[in-house]
Amino acid sequence: MHRHVWGDFGTRTAALCLALVGICSLAIVPAKAGPIESKSAASASLPSSAIIIDKDDRLSRDDYARSFGLTPAAMASRFGATGLVRCGSAVGTGQLVGANNVLVTAAHVLFAPGGEPRGRGAACTFEINTAGGRQKIEVDVDKVVCGARQPYTQPAVKDWAVVPLAAPAKGVKPYMPGTMPVPGNIVLAAAARSGGVESYSLQNCQARKVTATAPGGLREVAIDCDAEGGVSGAAILSPEGAFLGVYVGFRSAHPGKVGPFSMSHYNFGLSAEGGLREAIVDVATRAQSLSASR
Repeated sequence: MHRHVWGDFGTRTAALCLALVGICSLAIVPAKAGPIESKSAASASLPSSAIIIDKDDRLSRDDYARSFGLTPAAMASRFGATGLVRCGSAVGTGQLVGANNVLVTAAHVLFAPGGEPRGRGAACTFEINTAGGRQKIEVDVDKVVCGARQPYTQPAVKDWAVVPLAAPAKGVKPYMPGTMPVPGNIVLAAAARSGGVESYSLQNCQARKVTATAPGGLREVAIDCDAEGGVSGAAILSPEGAFLGVYVGFRSAHPGKVGPFSMSHYNFGLSAEGGLREAIVDVATRAQSLSASR
């Protein structure tokens, strides 16, 4: 399987690649300077980490709002809690869930293959754009609650992390947890693309099939959304903006090439249930108590 974060590990990716019935996915890919052009299904050149199902249906936030007739207020309320996570040299997506100082992302966005945090303090931050401007807040990675600190060696159902921020984000409505319907309609909300380039996108897509279940009830779910490097940790939302889960990675026999959804070519995420849901409640409760005491 592959985990979709961008970093600087280069050729070491081969050591992190797991073969599953001939299917292989890229765990870490090298960062590139400059923007990566979004390609359509007709393009002959896609980033090697891109898993595109049928065609690239991702929309910018502005295009999504126009397509579905949503006002700026509705967009902010439903999809405004997503931002960029920069931790060490890695770039991924994260979001505020349960409280405006609680970040949810994939564990591999925060932790290197050896289990050490990719960064601390100013070297590990959450960045989000709001009506009041851009905010950059340090991630308190030492207080993380996660499924695994070495997610590359663990089942994907453990690749989640809930972590407090050093300060609350102002003027942001956090997502609240919901239950993912499978099959069912979802929205994938990402903040980055290949090369660690900041690029916000929204896509209406489908939760297709449960591919694994953790003892506590958390489900790994195959989805037909489009994704690439930088999407790791992105929110899987309901069309109304409830937090249904977190995007983790992909399994594909032909990464970088467009194809139909199948069990040899799909992206997947984890449902906001079991240990992940409990961690959100726990960290949000502690974060709110800390804020009240200040």
